[in-house]
Amino acid sequence: MEQKDIILKGSLDLFLKYGIKSITMDDISRALGVSKKTIYLYYEDKDVLVSEAVNAFTNFQKETLNSLSEIAKDSIEELMKMSDYMRTNVCNINPALLYDIKKYHPKAWAIFIDYKRSFVEASIEKTLKRGMDEGYFRANLNTKILSRLRMETVEMGFDTEIFPTSEFQTPAVQIEFFEQFVYGICTLKGHKLLNKYKQINEED
Repeated sequence: MEQKDIILKGSLDLFLKYGIKSITMDDISRALGVSKKTIYLYYEDKDVLVSEAVNAFTNFQKETLNSLSEIAKDSIEELMKMSDYMRTNVCNINPALLYDIKKYHPKAWAIFIDYKRSFVEASIEKTLKRGMDEGYFRANLNTKILSRLRMETVEMGFDTEIFPTSEFQTPAVQIEFFEQFVYGICTLKGHKLLNKYKQINEED
């Protein structure tokens, strides 16, 4: 990796673990063993570095979610794989991250919002339409509303003001949101397939 990429990856790792406000350029310099002068050679200030880090993160998410979509046998498995990925990977992100981006880094926030609207919601809507064609999801779904609902509930599950970590475990919140969402849109055929994936006996 080139030094610019090493700095970007290292900074992103720190932001994901500790949030953004609490990490200074001095912290990044010490953690990576790189002088601040070198960091500023590639990134003129922290705001630029944050924007580049968010862009790199969302591009990686796009590649990962696209690959999950390609290997899923059906729409229900696709939603489950997306949910599992977010729960096992995204739940390890510091809850303060999104708040810090929104409050202190508007350019980075715009990148994140574009990712949400133009990619994630579009991907969910595509999956919902696939499920309707397969007969697993109800035929009268408003896919635009539901794709946004799903995205916003995922984000809400990370809001520690609504679900403080002293009372709620983030993975458990995300599981509950997912199950309420997917069971609510399933047909009887879809309900049976979902239970099969979850290894639930229909008589339970």
